Amino acid sequence: MVGLCLLSAPLLSQDPFIFSNDRFSGISTVGISPTQSFLNPNQWDVHLFSENIFIQNSYGYISKTSVLGITDGEIREANIGENITGENTKKVWDYYNKDITGYHFSNEIMGPSASFNFAIAEKDFSVGVFSKLRTQSSIIDVDNYLQFTNQEILEPVLYNLSPFEANFMNWTEIGLNLATEIPFNSDYQWIAGINIKYLMAHDAFYLKNNENAVMRRENEDIVLEDGSLANQKNLFVSDFDIEIGYATGYDFENETYNYQSQGNGFGFDFGFAFVNYAGNDDDYDLKISANLLDVGWVNFDGFVHHFLGENFQYTNNSNLEDIEFESPEQYAQIISNEIYGNPAQSLVSNDFKIGLPTSLHFNASKNIGVNQYLNIDVVQRLPIFENSLKRSNIINASYIVSQHKFAYGASVSAYEYKNFQMGAFLRYGPLIIGSENLLPIFIPHQKLHGAHFYIGLKIYPLSNREIERRSRKPCKC
Repeated sequence: MVGLCLLSAPLLSQDPFIFSNDRFSGISTVGISPTQSFLNPNQWDVHLFSENIFIQNSYGYISKTSVLGITDGEIREANIGENITGENTKKVWDYYNKDITGYHFSNEIMGPSASFNFAIAEKDFSVGVFSKLRTQSSIIDVDNYLQFTNQEILEPVLYNLSPFEANFMNWTEIGLNLATEIPFNSDYQWIAGINIKYLMAHDAFYLKNNENAVMRRENEDIVLEDGSLANQKNLFVSDFDIEIGYATGYDFENETYNYQSQGNGFGFDFGFAFVNYAGNDDDYDLKISANLLDVGWVNFDGFVHHFLGENFQYTNNSNLEDIEFESPEQYAQIISNEIYGNPAQSLVSNDFKIGLPTSLHFNASKNIGVNQYLNIDVVQRLPIFENSLKRSNIINASYIVSQHKFAYGASVSAYEYKNFQMGAFLRYGPLIIGSENLLPIFIPHQKLHGAHFYIGLKIYPLSNREIERRSRKPCKC
């Protein structure tokens, strides 16, 4: 059963950090920095649409191709018996043979959103609304038991599968962004921002292997139909303690998807920024911000199954073979009947929670010339709620030129602080396009195992808001 669950791992965020350091990003990047709308030189800002997709895994790869190359020609799966592998053939889905594997997947579609900056009694405010459809899924540092199947070699007689978690959620966010200056007696500007988010979730899945599960191989002599003897490999799992929860809008009986709420919740983002203008009213000299992102969770109506037992045979088991899959619940009942002798015993609850991908985001931006900036962004995941989604850890360094009509920049980043990637970004007129992992999109890689891309459309006003909107204490120069 554990092996079957793991098969889903390779079939499945990184954020647009370069663009988030554009002074004119505004409402588009408040999900990364809730104070960003307040710092927008434009008085108003309208975001029409954007998509941001990120994939990274250490389980499998497509050989000798680029992301664009995938669209040209069929991708075959590795076949060791026919000597078709990623090492010797182009466009083959092959596997890493690492002992530990994992993956991250995220997709964020941001819909119509807007912000407006104004003053009340000589105090500046920024108010905005935003809408998003988000999908995230990950497995972090799981034992790669499937490497033996992938290499077509015998599994060990005994193999300890360590505890791990996997989760997935697809949800809609409707958010309110508020930001204002904190009235410190200082020559610098201090800004606080918050996002308040209503969450409506559509699909979710989580799996927890709570204990070390023992995977065991046994060889059995069997008699074939022609009367000859053969040796059959049987695989078992023992000492397992597995919890699985899910909720989905897919109607398996009618094979249709119902776009409706399976769960609801609330989330928050908090941000603080320090800005030093150093006597320059036109632009800042130094900006530092700290942000706590995605604090919250979703309550689901669904199914939670708990499988606890010994000596479960998950290959060559006549009770599990030739079963037509009808729904996850039907299959869970079959497993429950095999383990407990009762198809209903594994169902322990009809509600569960999944936490948002809570993380800390630190940003520092230094002006190094007219409209030119060097930036550092660091994101550290901080899962604090039950069954939390897990953001990828990132450190990103970027250079950007940001003007009213256009902006561009380049970056280098380290996914999980160790896998280096190069990125680039362009904003021209209403169009925004970029990637924090640019090279795999165009340049063939020996082992293509990740990609990142974002594109968006915005409406910019024809002129900037007046500099006098700032209520910070005049500089002493």
